[in-house]
Amino acid sequence: MIRLMIDDQYETMPWDALDAVVFDVGNVLLTFNPDKLLMELHPDDPALRATLMERMFRSPYWVMLDHGTLTSEEAAVAMAGRNEALRPVIAQMLEYRLNLKQVIAEGLDALHACKAHGKKTYVLSNYQDYAFQYVYDRYDFFKLFDGLVISAREGLVKPDPAIYKTLTDRYGLNPARTLFIDDAAANIEAALHAGWQGFWFSRPGKLAAFLGT
Repeated sequence: MIRLMIDDQYETMPWDALDAVVFDVGNVLLTFNPDKLLMELHPDDPALRATLMERMFRSPYWVMLDHGTLTSEEAAVAMAGRNEALRPVIAQMLEYRLNLKQVIAEGLDALHACKAHGKKTYVLSNYQDYAFQYVYDRYDFFKLFDGLVISAREGLVKPDPAIYKTLTDRYGLNPARTLFIDDAAANIEAALHAGWQGFWFSRPGKLAAFLGT
C-alpha cells in the first residue's frame, strides 16, 4: 500500500484527523544555510569556502555531532584532519553559526496555528546538544512545545526509524494521527514508514497555503 503525504490526500489541513504535529527545526523553524555562513565569514576566499563546506557540513563528522558522539572541540580536530591550520577556522565556524539563525515566520505561524487548534506539538530534530540548548534558551517559542526529541541526546539521527519510535512511545502518540513537518524528503519518507502523516516543507509558501496561515 502506498503511503501518501498529507497534502496529497487533502487540499487543506485536516485538523480533525490529527492529535499531534511534530516539527523539525532546521529550515522549518530556524534557518540553516551553510552557504550564507561561509559567505559571511569568508567572502573573499572561495577556495576556503569550498574546503570548509566539504570538511564540515558534508562530512561524516557533522553527522557524528548530530549523533552526539563528538564534542565540538573533537569535531574541529577531526574536520581539520592533517591541516592543523584549519582547526581554529573550523572552531570559529562552529561557534559563529549559532548567531546566524533566523526564525522562519512560516514555520512559526504553523506552530501557532497548531496550538490554536488544540493540537499537541513536538520537536524532532537532528541537532547537536549544546547548539540546541543555545537556540532553546534564545527563542521563547520552544516553550510552546509539549515535548522534544533531539538526536544528540538520544544517540539517534533521522531518518533512523528508532528515533521516530522514541518520540511515539515517549509521548504516547497515535502514529496515524501524528503529522511530521520536515524539509528533507528522506525524513518524511521515514515518518511515513513509521505510520505517521508527513508534510514535506520543500519550498516557501507551501506550508502556509496548506494551513491557511
